Amino acid sequence: MRAPPAVSAAGALSFERLARHLGFEPARLAFTLRTAAGSGMALLLGGLLGLDHPQWAAMTVWIAAQPLRGHLIEKSLYRLLGTAAGAAYGVTLVALGHGSPAVLVPGLALWAGLCAGAGQLLRGFASYGTLLAGYSAAMVALLDASHPTHIAAFGLDRLLTIGLGVVVALAVSLRFAARPPADALHLRMRTLCLDRLRELAAWARTGVPLAHTARDTQLAELARLEEGLELQVAGRLDSRREVRALRQALTAQVGLLLWWPGAQAPARADGAALADALQATLDAAVAGRPVGPSLLQAATVAEAQNAELAAVLRRLGAAAGSIESPAGGAGARAPSATPSVAQPQAAFEPTVVLHRDWIAARETFLRSVLTLGLIGGLWLATGWPAAPLLMLGVAVMTTLFSTADDPARIMRSVFCGQLLGAAAALAVQALLWPWVDGALGRLLMCLPLVLAGAFVLAHPRTARFGFDFNLVGLLLLQPMHARAFAWPTGLAEAAAVVAGPLVALAAFRLVFPPGGRRRYAQLSTLMQAEVSAMAAQPQAWRRAEVWRARLQHRVLRLVRCADAAGLAPEHGARQGLAVLATGQAVLALGQLLAQDALPPADRRRAQAWLRRLARPMRSPAQAHRRGRLLARDALRLGPPPAGHASASALQHAARVLARAA
Repeated sequence: MRAPPAVSAAGALSFERLARHLGFEPARLAFTLRTAAGSGMALLLGGLLGLDHPQWAAMTVWIAAQPLRGHLIEKSLYRLLGTAAGAAYGVTLVALGHGSPAVLVPGLALWAGLCAGAGQLLRGFASYGTLLAGYSAAMVALLDASHPTHIAAFGLDRLLTIGLGVVVALAVSLRFAARPPADALHLRMRTLCLDRLRELAAWARTGVPLAHTARDTQLAELARLEEGLELQVAGRLDSRREVRALRQALTAQVGLLLWWPGAQAPARADGAALADALQATLDAAVAGRPVGPSLLQAATVAEAQNAELAAVLRRLGAAAGSIESPAGGAGARAPSATPSVAQPQAAFEPTVVLHRDWIAARETFLRSVLTLGLIGGLWLATGWPAAPLLMLGVAVMTTLFSTADDPARIMRSVFCGQLLGAAAALAVQALLWPWVDGALGRLLMCLPLVLAGAFVLAHPRTARFGFDFNLVGLLLLQPMHARAFAWPTGLAEAAAVVAGPLVALAAFRLVFPPGGRRRYAQLSTLMQAEVSAMAAQPQAWRRAEVWRARLQHRVLRLVRCADAAGLAPEHGARQGLAVLATGQAVLALGQLLAQDALPPADRRRAQAWLRRLARPMRSPAQAHRRGRLLARDALRLGPPPAGHASASALQHAARVLARAA
């Protein structure tokens, strides 16, 4: 019988008052209590179904539970896929090596390293599933390596317990998981785009450009939005197409923001015509009509006075069409002009080219292999019985946290949580289990730890290590296997698990230490090297849109790295702007050299500049010196001839570099 609404409302208010009185946030506490109930349910169901490790099902509920519906569904899916891949590899490795540590150590080190490195190249929950596959193999191989004849059953048990945990997590959480509005992200993107157009319309009327501080702030906001795109559309069937369309709009806005430093005040009549065209776009947005066609019309108006601005508006219009068109924007592309040498037909088609951090992938691979290899060597040399648990803990830490901005800092919180979780597990084994008989009694005695985990994870003071408290507390419990508790053995196993974060902390500090500042410097160097590679390829301008799209995405990543490093937004924006402008100059020089009518003196000057830019830049100061010289030479060309978009692009890049320097 359902309770009356008044009683339910009164109960909810009482719960909220009590939660706030105890220092909890009510919604957070309700979520963790539901998750704890699901975890306890999975633990009991796993035991009643005869699974050997029901605690894994309980751990999975904690891991898979998410407050958002899309996150819950997609994370559960990738957890199943990652577990299946890791379990299959672990079973195969144990079977081939007959459980020999000499085979397990190199095999697991290489596998964990490959998965950790691949996780650096993927995004969203696909990265999580890849990292999970890395340590799932270690969990299967290391926890039952002494019984190679049973390894297939062990791997199947791992897969079944994870599946049970996912099913329980979905059953418990789907009813309460929030479903964000389907068009919330599109509305946010549309709002940002319209804000950029209002600023541009104001410039067309007054000639006053956007302040660089506003540009830097807007770039930082776009960088934060871009980083979470995959997570914001998680759980949707068309998420890949949606992410691509949204990322097109993001990079198009980046192009507009990076166009501002080279802008010149328009003539009064030209500015008024452009302002009217942009106002028509804003009016279409207010009326609820698609803005893509209006933006393409504004680009046509801008073509006669500013070729670079026209190109930016065409990309923005094509990106808007991609979002507004259900078919992915196929019908929203700009009508192309007749192709020529200097203006390839695909120049205004929206292109998305993501930055892949191969440097971080290589370093993560080497760090994981080296760290696990050293722990495995200790196991081979000493035969320490608890070494497999230590190796398992290190495998989890060096893979799962390798994508964090500052994993070394996180390890301190992880250590505190695991230390408390290990202490709680020892207390359950030493103080509660002796009072009961049978597996069912031990399962029931695990429930106080599960319930305590809800409060540890919900309280603001302990939430940062509550997750690890729950996982390690359950990991160290083996309720289906009766054995007499002995403090020396229990303490040795707990110490081996808790030492994992400490070893990982040392690895993150000493072996290619990741961090915002280091990644910022690496990405800055990589962008400059890419510009040098562009200058060394005479036909690089034919792939101008690909180069531009990748550099614009790297500018967003550079701004995000600067933010993670604690640097002001202008650091990443200024550096990214200088590199992008240099790349634009390189592409424009290549297009100029393709013109048969280019005067011999200008041709020699352009060739000399390409040779100079092909040499790697060793420092930002050298890049700025080159930029000043290039700006001086480019401005000597005078006003670009009609139709020579490449000369216009070169002079625009020169103005950007001159002002950035």
